[in-house]
Amino acid sequence: MTTPRGCLKSITTAFKRLARAGDVEGLRTYLRSETFLAAFSGLDPERRLSAMRCYAKAEALCEANAPYRLAKPKPIHAKRAQKTNWGDPVMRARLANAYVRAEGDNEKAARILGVTIGSARLAKRRHLDAPDIDTARKLPRGPEGALWEHHRPA
Repeated sequence: MTTPRGCLKSITTAFKRLARAGDVEGLRTYLRSETFLAAFSGLDPERRLSAMRCYAKAEALCEANAPYRLAKPKPIHAKRAQKTNWGDPVMRARLANAYVRAEGDNEKAARILGVTIGSARLAKRRHLDAPDIDTARKLPRGPEGALWEHHRPA
């Protein structure tokens, strides 16, 4: 691996191995590792573009082979029946469980739930990180509180 060509070979081999397995997290871990940094630094500047092209192909293949794929975003004008109902207590329980398993990572939780990253992030913000009802009732009165007067729960 001490030659520029050997460095390129080790990088592309690792990318292909991780992509075939569909290991999205492994691919990202490898990109952050000292091994990748040393190999990439050992490349000739002309060969770095080849490594980046290989990464782009590996990322696409990795996503295609991943056991939990990210869902394709639905159109904005999609019917209500096609969208996820986060008001359902079962879906809220799945959401909480997914975020526990994903350790707070939006992308991992979205993969587990089979929804888009934006949908998982928004559902977490609305349903898991929502302020307590008692806290919402104790909003300040006056000019600041007047803005929130219409949004308080009944």
